[in-house]
Amino acid sequence: MKNQPTYEDLEQQVTTLEQEIIRIKAGFARNMRQKKTGEADLRRTEKEYRKILEFLPDAVVISSIEDGRFIMVNSVFCSLSGFKEEEVIGKTPWDLDLLVNRQELEELFKRLVENKGEVFGFEMQFRSKDGGIQDVLYAARPIRYQGVIRLFSVGTIVTPLKEAQRALRKSEENYRRILEKMEEGYYEVDLAGRMIFANEAECRIHDLPREELIGVSNRNYMTSETAQKIYQIYNRIYRTGHPEKIFNYEIVTPKGVVKNLETSASLLLDDSGKPKGFWGITRDVTERIKAERALRESEEKYRNILNSLEESYYEVDLAGNFIFFNEAMCKSYGRTHDELQGMNYKEYALAEDIEKIFQAFNEVYRTHKPSTILDFRIVRIDGEVRTIEGSVALLRNARGEPIGFHGICRDRTEQKKAESALAESEEKYRLLVENANDGIYILEEGKIQYANPMMTRLTGIPVRELIGIALIDLVLSSDREDFLQREIKVLTGEQRPAPHSFRLINTRKDTLWVEVNTVDIQWEGRPATLNFLRDITLQKKMEAHFQQVQKMEAVGTLAGGIAHDFNNLLMGIQGNASLVLLDLAPGHPHFDKLKGIEEQVKTGTELTRRLLGSARGGKYEVKPTDINQLTGKVLEMFGRTRKEIFIHPYFQEEVLAVEVDRSQMEQVLLNLFINAGQAMPGGGDLYVETKNVYLDEAYVGPYGLAPGKYVRISVTDTGVGMDAETQQRAFDPFFTTKEMGRGTGLGLASAYGIIKNHNGIINIYSEKGQGTTFNLYLPVSAKEVQEETPTKEQTLRGEENILFVDDEEAIVTIGGQLLERLGYRVLKCRSGQEALEIYHKEKENIDLIILDMIMPGMAGGETFNRLKEENPGVRVILSSGYSLNGQAKEILDRGCKGFLQKPFSLTDLSRKVRQVLDEKK
Repeated sequence: MKNQPTYEDLEQQVTTLEQEIIRIKAGFARNMRQKKTGEADLRRTEKEYRKILEFLPDAVVISSIEDGRFIMVNSVFCSLSGFKEEEVIGKTPWDLDLLVNRQELEELFKRLVENKGEVFGFEMQFRSKDGGIQDVLYAARPIRYQGVIRLFSVGTIVTPLKEAQRALRKSEENYRRILEKMEEGYYEVDLAGRMIFANEAECRIHDLPREELIGVSNRNYMTSETAQKIYQIYNRIYRTGHPEKIFNYEIVTPKGVVKNLETSASLLLDDSGKPKGFWGITRDVTERIKAERALRESEEKYRNILNSLEESYYEVDLAGNFIFFNEAMCKSYGRTHDELQGMNYKEYALAEDIEKIFQAFNEVYRTHKPSTILDFRIVRIDGEVRTIEGSVALLRNARGEPIGFHGICRDRTEQKKAESALAESEEKYRLLVENANDGIYILEEGKIQYANPMMTRLTGIPVRELIGIALIDLVLSSDREDFLQREIKVLTGEQRPAPHSFRLINTRKDTLWVEVNTVDIQWEGRPATLNFLRDITLQKKMEAHFQQVQKMEAVGTLAGGIAHDFNNLLMGIQGNASLVLLDLAPGHPHFDKLKGIEEQVKTGTELTRRLLGSARGGKYEVKPTDINQLTGKVLEMFGRTRKEIFIHPYFQEEVLAVEVDRSQMEQVLLNLFINAGQAMPGGGDLYVETKNVYLDEAYVGPYGLAPGKYVRISVTDTGVGMDAETQQRAFDPFFTTKEMGRGTGLGLASAYGIIKNHNGIINIYSEKGQGTTFNLYLPVSAKEVQEETPTKEQTLRGEENILFVDDEEAIVTIGGQLLERLGYRVLKCRSGQEALEIYHKEKENIDLIILDMIMPGMAGGETFNRLKEENPGVRVILSSGYSLNGQAKEILDRGCKGFLQKPFSLTDLSRKVRQVLDEKK
C-alpha cells in the first residue's frame, strides 16, 4: 500500500511534465527560427512528447477540454483500458463506455475549467474494454498543446488501496462489535491512567455510562493504596514491555458498592510503535470471592469433623497425590501432615503393590463405580510395612467433573499376617507349578482336570478351556494308539511310568514333539496321573538336521572324489576335441560330431557340478547380488518354456543384497521351478516371493547360524504336494520320485548343498494334494551389488613361457598341446617336486605356472608355498577337478592369481592365461 501515489505525487508529475513540454516547445521555436524546417521539426517534437509520456508508469491522456475527445494517450492507458490507441483517438470516454458514472465526470470538467489552470485531483471508477472496473486516482490541468488549450491528465490504479481501506473499515467494525458483545470488560487508559475507551461490559462493572467513564482517572474509583498498586503494575509494564496476565484489586462504584475485579494489562502502542497507554480485560469476581470465603469456612468445619474420626480419610488428585487427609491418616502412615501433603502413592506404597493401586484407581475412573475394598501395603517412615484396606470413589468438582479420588482406609496388618502365614506354604507350591518350564497337567479318565500356564503356551488353549478336554484329541492321529496304550498300562499298573515322546498339534496347527513323565496319584479319591510335559521339538529338529549333515558329508566325500576323477577324464575328452577342431573347417563332415562331443562334455561337467554342489557345496565366484534381478531372470527363462503355468512374482522393493555364486543360485532356482512345474503336469499357479526378514536365535539355532537379517525366497506351487516320507528324503542325493530315465535325483540335493554352503537355510512345507512351498533364507550382505559384464567368446593367443604341472599324463599332454596351439612355449612336468626343480633353474624364463591342486607327494598347496619362497612375485593359475572351495580358496587367498575348473575349453584356457599374464605386477 505504501507504493500507491497520492494526489500530491500526481500533481508533481503533471507540473514536471508541463515544464518538460514547455522546454521542448521553446527549443522547437528556436529551431523554427534558425532552421525553418517546418513540419519535419514538428513531427520530431511530437516524438519527443511521445517518448516522455511512454516512460511514465501511469496512464497519461491529452483530451479536448470541451467534449473530452482523446487527442493522445500513452501505452499505460491502453493497457488499462484494453483499447488500442487507434481505437481511442477521436473518441470520447462516453463513446467507449469507460466511465461508470458519466455525470460525475461532466461535473469534474466544469470544475477543471473553473479551477483556472491549477492541478485538480479527483477519483473515479474506470471500466475497461473487458468490463472490469478499477478505482483510478487522477490529477489534471489545462495546458496548451498544438496551439490549443487541452486537458492533460495523469492517472494511476488505486483499487488495492481502496480494497484495503474497505477491509480495514470492516475489520474495525467487527472488532468493535466483538468488544461490545464481550461478557468481560475491555478498557484502554492513557499513560496517566485516564480512561480513553471502555466497552459496555466495562461500563456495567463501574456502574457508569460510557460518556461519564471516559476521561475519568482510576484514582476516582479506588482507594489510594489500590491506586498505588495499579501505578506500580503499569510502571513495570511500561519499563519492561511485558504484560501482567492476572492481578486483583477493589473498586468502589458511585453507588458505594465494593467490587472485586480480576484484570490483565498490556502496553498500548500508537501507529509509530510508541507507548500511549495500557489496555486489558476485566472480570467482576466479587461473587466468586464470596463463594470461596464461604467454602473455606465450610471446609474448616468439615476438616474438624474428619479429624475426630478414628478411621483414615483421604483425598488424592487424578495422579494419586494427597490433597487432603485427616489426622488418623498421618498416624496410620507414620508421617507428619507436611510430609504426607502432596505425596504420591508410588512414594509410600510397597513396590509390588504400585500397579495394583493404579489398576484399582483406573477401574474406578473408567467405570465411575466405587471400589469398596482395596488391599495394599505401605512402607512407614520407620521402614515398617503395614497392610491397608481401603475404599476408592471418584472425587468430583461442582460441575460434576472427576478431579481425583477419595475414600476410607483401615490398618489390617495383623489380620493379614495371619492370613498370609496360612497361604504361604500353598503359594510356594503354586508358584513352582505355575512358573514351571514344563507343562503340568492332571489326567483323570483321559480328561484334563488341571493344567498350568505352560500347557497353554504349548497347546495354544487357555487354561480354563483345557479343563475337561480329552488330551488324546490334541495328539497327532498317527501317535494316538501308542499314547492310549501307554496311558492304560500305567493306570492298571501293568507298566511302570516311564518317559515317552509323541507329537502334539496346537491351535496354530503346529506339530510339536513332546516328552511326558507320568506319576500315579489320587484326584478327589479317584485314580489319576500327574504328568510333566516337555517341548523337545527343537531337540528333534537338531537331531534331524545333524543326521542330514552327517549323511550329506558322508556322501560328499565319495561324490567329491568321483567328481574330481570324472572331471579329469572329461578334461582329456575336451582337450582332444578342442585340438581336433582347431584343424577342421566348419564344413568338415566330422566338425559337428566333435561339437557334439563338446556339448556332451558340458553336460557331464554340469553333472559333476551338481555332485559337488550336493556334496561339498563348492562356490566358484561369489558376488554381492540383487536377488530380485537374478530370480526374475531365471523365472522369465522358465516361463517361456511352460506357458500353461501362471507365474505370480511378488518381489519386495529395495530387497537387501546377498553374496552368492550367481550361476549356482540360478541352478538352485531353476531346479525349484522345474520341480514345481513337474508337480503341476496339467498347469497351475507358481508364486515366487522375495522379502527381507529377521531370523532370531530360536529359528537359526538348529542350523548353527547366527541370528540377523536374511532374504527369504519363497517358491510355492499348486501341484500334487508331498507326503511326510517324501519330504524327509527330498534332499537326499539320487532320491527321486520320477520313473527311471526321467531324472538323476540330484536337483534338490544340489540345491540343499549350495544353500548350506552359502550359510543359508532351505525348508519344505507341503501337504499331499495341497501344493508345496520351498523357503530359501540367505544372509544379507553390506556390500554393494556388482553388475555382470558379459565376456566375449574369443580365443586369445600369446608367446610367453608356461610351466604346466599335472600328475595325469593325458592332461599334461593335452594341456601342453592346447597351450602350444595358442602360441605359447610350454615346459611340462608331473609332480610338485619336479616343478620346483625346473622353476629353480628356469625361473627367469618362466612367465606363468599352471598348477594342479591334487597330486601325490607334494600337493598343489605346498608346491605353491615353495614357489612363493623362490619368487614372491610368481604367477600361478590353480587347476582342479574340485570346485573353488576349501583348500583351493585358501591357496587363492595366499596370492594365487587365478583358478581353472576342469574340464576347461580352449577358450576358457586362453582367456584365463591372458588375464593373469596381462595383470600388472
